Amino acid sequence: MSIAERLRGEEVFRILERQLGSEERPENYVVLHASRKGGAFAVLVSIVLSQNTNDKNSIAAFEELRSRVGVGLEDILKASEEQVGEAIRRSGLWKQKARAIKSLAELVAEKGGEAWLEAEEPGKLKEELLKVRGVGEKTADVFLSFYRRAPVFAVDTHAKRIARRWGLVKGGSYSEASRALLSFFGPELSERAHRLLIALGRKYCRAGSPRCNECPLRSACPSSSRP
Repeated sequence: MSIAERLRGEEVFRILERQLGSEERPENYVVLHASRKGGAFAVLVSIVLSQNTNDKNSIAAFEELRSRVGVGLEDILKASEEQVGEAIRRSGLWKQKARAIKSLAELVAEKGGEAWLEAEEPGKLKEELLKVRGVGEKTADVFLSFYRRAPVFAVDTHAKRIARRWGLVKGGSYSEASRALLSFFGPELSERAHRLLIALGRKYCRAGSPRCNECPLRSACPSSSRP
């Protein structure tokens, strides 16, 4: 059984929006924060910083980088990898992330600058971004979904866990969960649905001790412990 047998994706989205929409604030999501501070490249940098850490740490690292080096393409090109790394220590894995950010700056500059990020065909853009060491499918898809509004569904640990608990997927692969969630919510809702699933995973559908009895989707979720 899957949640899709009880509710349409649009209905689930509206329930989550009513219950968790207030969580969509720049202080809770680094991409929202970064989009207020800079353009396409700054948003891409913020997504790299969000890898394997929480939004509080990634926002702090983004602000430190903005203060000490800058988050624009030219700023990163002029800075050394060491300078970038020192500024983003708060995000964790800072050496790997500094290397990825510098490599991304070089790639974007080589391709023509931020205009390339803004105009390249999404499939080709993802293909090029994935060539950069330290950039995976989630990083590329968050950028494509959030900044480019491309029809992709970015999957983090919360979304993957929820897709399994909802019965939308059986396995645990990124691509399977991404396709299932995109199909369930549809391309027009996917970008915001991604953030709402993060909020749902943080507050209710936790990895350990999920709060099923309080979850707004408890009556439709096939994994709910509540009858």
